[in-house]
Formats: sequence, C-alpha cells, structure tokens
Amino acid sequence: MENNSVVKIDNLVKRFPVGGDFFTALKNVNLNLAKGEFSGLVGPSGSGKTTLLNIIGGLDSPSEGHVSVLGMALNNTSHGERARLRRKSMGFIFQSYNLLPVYSVFENVELPLILNKVNRTERKKRVTQAIEWVGLSDKIDSRPAQLSGGECQRTAIARAIVHQPELILADEPTANLDAENSHHIMKIMVGLNKELSTSFIFATHDEKIMAYLRRIIHLDDGQITEDEQIDNPKFGQ
Repeated sequence: MENNSVVKIDNLVKRFPVGGDFFTALKNVNLNLAKGEFSGLVGPSGSGKTTLLNIIGGLDSPSEGHVSVLGMALNNTSHGERARLRRKSMGFIFQSYNLLPVYSVFENVELPLILNKVNRTERKKRVTQAIEWVGLSDKIDSRPAQLSGGECQRTAIARAIVHQPELILADEPTANLDAENSHHIMKIMVGLNKELSTSFIFATHDEKIMAYLRRIIHLDDGQITEDEQIDNPKFGQ
C-alpha cells in the first residue's frame, strides 16, 4: 500500500441476506484516498454510502474484495485488531451525536483518551485543547441535556479529534443542524484538516457539506458513478 494512501479498496462487494436471498449493497467498488483528503461519499438514501463508510471504519466486513485502511488489511484482521485501529487512529462523528448523558462535555471528550490509557495530566491538556478548538470552553462542565444541537455536535467533534486521529469518518454530521450551525461545524473540520492534515471522509447528501468538499465520490445503487476533484473556494476561507 502506498505510503500516503489512507484507504485503498479493490473490487469491494457487500451483500446482506434478505429473506432467503441476498441484497447487494455495494458492487465492485474501487477507491483510493490519500492522506489529508477532505472527501465525501455522496448519493441518495440507499446508494450504499453509509455501508461503505462502515466498512472503511471496520464496523462491517466486505463480502468480496480487499480493503486496506491506514496500512491495515481489514480482510485479515480480528474484531479486536479493528477495534484497536479505530481507538488509536480513527475518529467517528454521527448525526445522532452519541454522547453519554450523565457525563459533562469534558468527560465525554475525555473518554477516547481513557480508553487509550493516556495519563491524567496529558488527558486534561488534550481535552481542554480539543474543547477550545470547537469553541465550547464555556460549556466544559455542562451535560448534553443543557446543550443545543449544535453544541452537542461540536462536543462530538471534540471527542472525535481529541486523540488527533489520522482519519475521521463522519456520517451526515449536520443532519440535525440549521444552516448557521452546519457552516460553523464544517469550518471547524476544514481547520482541523489544514492544521493537522487529518483525512476526512463524509457520507452525505447535504449540499451544505458538499459546498466544502475537495473531492466528491458519487454513489448510486451501490456503485461509484463519478469521482471528481473540486477546486473549492469555500475550503480556502
């Protein structure tokens, strides 16, 4: 696998059992993503974009084909090895936030570092920095029920970036947000991409996200129909 290649997919097929038959969600997908890309899997509901994102994240397995992520061939790994790769080198952002309601903003963001056995002094430094990144220093002791939707999503982003992963996967991260919050969230992620060279892959059909992407991979009916590089003026703002 090439040194700057974050994701390499060859002839990927994914089937799901439906009744006594199979539904083919992904059909012979080939894809190569380089380090530092700000890219999106774009397509209508049912096009296969979330399935592809889940396979890249090691949350699901291919039926056929070869998938390498951050130098690891996922076809030949155990659940435990994939979990370690996610914990150390990936961040996940979901539309549903997935915050723990009894934990404060600080404690929610701290969780990945506890799982990675980072010492307490270093945890405090990194958590404080991540929360500053997303502009929530004044909410550091608040719980999710005390936050707006935008603040919850910013907390989820801080949790995804606190261990400075090489790859962040985001599934419709602005789905529950208004336009102003959506643009604020995207600008934070553009900043992270530029500052830390973090690679981003979005799964989306939201035009507000597409306006920021530098590469758009179009999916329809489980196949890549177009793969375009975008010279995006918003990315430079």
